[in-house]
Amino acid sequence: MTDRPLVLVTGATGAQGGSVARHLLRSGRWAVRAVTRDPRSAAAGALAALGADVVACDLTDSRQARRAAVGVQAAFLVTDYWSLKEREYEVARTTADAVLSAGAETLVHSSLPEAHRRSGGALSLPHHDGKARLEEELRRRGAPVVTVHLSTYYENWPARRLRREPDGSLAFALPHGDTPLPAVSVADLGPVVAAVMAAGHTLHGKVVKVVGDLRPAAAYAADLTRVLGVPVAYRDVPYETYRELPVPHAHAIADMLEFTRRHPDVTPADVSHARTLHPGMRTYGDWAESARDQFAHLL
Repeated sequence: MTDRPLVLVTGATGAQGGSVARHLLRSGRWAVRAVTRDPRSAAAGALAALGADVVACDLTDSRQARRAAVGVQAAFLVTDYWSLKEREYEVARTTADAVLSAGAETLVHSSLPEAHRRSGGALSLPHHDGKARLEEELRRRGAPVVTVHLSTYYENWPARRLRREPDGSLAFALPHGDTPLPAVSVADLGPVVAAVMAAGHTLHGKVVKVVGDLRPAAAYAADLTRVLGVPVAYRDVPYETYRELPVPHAHAIADMLEFTRRHPDVTPADVSHARTLHPGMRTYGDWAESARDQFAHLL
């Protein structure tokens, strides 16, 4: 038992949930109940070593979700469309209901902007729309919910973007023109969520955009050139071309980036607000300096 507030963290062994769980545990202010389908995984073991109560739970089973939520004072809810597909909304709603019925004072819901209606049906972003549907529903209900919208992860550049050119330089291609691209390190989500939970009811009903940088893609290329000491270029690719590239989820990535290009809704004020919540929020250049080893295989 502990006198610290108990926070339920879903997706605790994933990128977002892991960031939140680790930060809450290291802060010493919160107790964490980490939900995972596989409590024997290495990621689950690492959370247990930090002091988390690791709970085996399949959120597609409403009974398991209710059991996991017993006694929690707050929760972080994130769902993975790519594993749940058309079930995402229902699973997220059931989990949110379980947490709120258990008496949680704050639910932080990781969502994304609604895309189908805003794009007039032109863009297919079901991984946005299921989350946005729940976001709108919870807001109508007046639930004690704070919504967070995450931007593109910095971490995706070394893993999915950079390619070696014949002349030895590096390049990445995106269908984004010169429209500012919002981005953030997923590791900086944890401190933002902790600040949101500490703020209590003052942020209920609000949307917090978790963003560390907001510049055209060419500016990110310039950061990489400086940090890596190798020329890095941004190649603007037409949306239609990018959708057909032989890369995983090319259609979804193209539609997501086309959405942020056509319907930008992150502003410099959002960057400032995120940095107010988390003064240590890193720019892309800051992050790249600390993550040089992730690019080593390209150099």
